[in-house]
Amino acid sequence: MKAIVVPGVTDLNKGDQALVWESHRIAMDTQLFEEVSILSLGDTEEEYQLLCAQSEAKGYRIIQNILKHPRRGKHPKGDVIGEGVFYLLFQVFNAVSDLFTRGFLLQICKNKFLTDLFFSKTTAKTIDEFRTTDAIFVKGGGFIHAHGEKTAPYVMWFFLFYIKLGIKLNKKLIFLPNSFGPFEGLTVSTQIKKTLNKMDLVLARENISAQKISDLLGQTISVSPDLGFYLKASDASVGRAVLNRYGFTESDKVVGVTIRPWRFPGKENPESLYEKYIHSVKELILHIDQQGFKVAFFNQSLGPNAHEDDRNAIEYLLSKLDSNDRAKFVWVNENFNCADLKSVYSNLHFFIGTRFHSVIFSMTSIVPSIAIGYGGNKAKGIMSDFHLDDYVIQIEDVTPNDLITRFDKGIAAYASIKSRLTENIILLEQKRVAKNCID
Repeated sequence: MKAIVVPGVTDLNKGDQALVWESHRIAMDTQLFEEVSILSLGDTEEEYQLLCAQSEAKGYRIIQNILKHPRRGKHPKGDVIGEGVFYLLFQVFNAVSDLFTRGFLLQICKNKFLTDLFFSKTTAKTIDEFRTTDAIFVKGGGFIHAHGEKTAPYVMWFFLFYIKLGIKLNKKLIFLPNSFGPFEGLTVSTQIKKTLNKMDLVLARENISAQKISDLLGQTISVSPDLGFYLKASDASVGRAVLNRYGFTESDKVVGVTIRPWRFPGKENPESLYEKYIHSVKELILHIDQQGFKVAFFNQSLGPNAHEDDRNAIEYLLSKLDSNDRAKFVWVNENFNCADLKSVYSNLHFFIGTRFHSVIFSMTSIVPSIAIGYGGNKAKGIMSDFHLDDYVIQIEDVTPNDLITRFDKGIAAYASIKSRLTENIILLEQKRVAKNCID
């Protein structure tokens, strides 16, 4: 039997990379499949190499995606928070084109003759892969949400495309643990309900999302842990060597930090909210330094576009510091794979993460962490499931005082947090061994 993991691998985003790799592993662990492939991402050859090269190097079988992003590989430099009107129109044109051509493809996908007649050899080959597969696994994550953006109807259609393809081809469909909601925007709830109700299994990765999607679908959705919890880190010596290379010693208490660009979808004042977020983290790291800890920034995601490249946010924050303060902080500016990055995090003393899988990597390494949540219910839901509600704050609500208070509280409760993390990780591993994630 064969299986395919969708909607695609993104090696530049280490959280998504971990989810794809773990989705592949859990499919193989069922011992039902002789071959499990993962779908590529990237609209150009350059993007393909950036997004798939690390997975290829690990030996994963990759098949070509057939639904390009409306950007078509064109990523304006410097548009971190907003995008220009002409560039937006460019994306709208491509999106409308895809709705027609890929919508037509969904209608004829069962017919090999028509698919070969109307579409390129590359597209036809990928459709053949889907025709001959037995099951489609939707990777774990948190991409089924919308905040009422004008683009929400298309975005949801885009994310559900490969599920709809599987439905048309009568394949077994498994939606691995995800966060769900909110579902704001024209047609969003209808699209999700119509599509997910036709799947063979849908799992949520935390209780808030389970309730949201259960209410929408009219059925009880079970909770299974986020697959990122099960990522196996490289040996701890890999991470120690990295920190040593950047000047840290074994005795240093290093606090790791991840931040990201964020457009605050659905908010009327995204620019001012982003400024407040960056300022809050800046004040926090100055406080951490004053307390005698060392601070290191890490790239959890490096693109492919400016909005998904954490380096833009890190550069912007560091530009807010004078030269004396700037010299106090270290930027570990490298493109590690997810297993090596988790090894680095395992050597840290404490962690503050906006990219939530950076928090998951840290917590599963028994490193006390604070989560700055964005994009749905994932951070709030998972921290709540860990009984760490006091150590999460939403990105739009963050202030310097809120972050500093949480950090000081975390340091004061350091031993108890580590004990709580250890207990939870033992429970998570028991679930993994029992294969509760897929049963």
